[in-house]
Amino acid sequence: MASTMSYDQSFEAALNKVENRFLLSVVLARRVTQLRKGAEPLVDSHGLATHEEIVYHEIIEDKLEWREANSQAESDEMEPEFGGSDFDEGE
Repeated sequence: MASTMSYDQSFEAALNKVENRFLLSVVLARRVTQLRKGAEPLVDSHGLATHEEIVYHEIIEDKLEWREANSQAESDEMEPEFGGSDFDEGE
């Protein structure tokens, strides 16, 4: 399966599994970081050129688990520089 799908096809198949383009970006970034730090791929990586392709195939083959948070962080739980409303309104 790894060598028969193009990069774009792998992306689309992974997106169909995750069903949220933003969540896919987060899962991809975190898993690629793990692979770059030496984590072993959970799928056969022969024929896959990049870490991103490996992660797409891990998602497609249901080797990764993730969960979405159901609530947003309260502003008092956020870092001070991100929780305030001190934005310039413009002139």
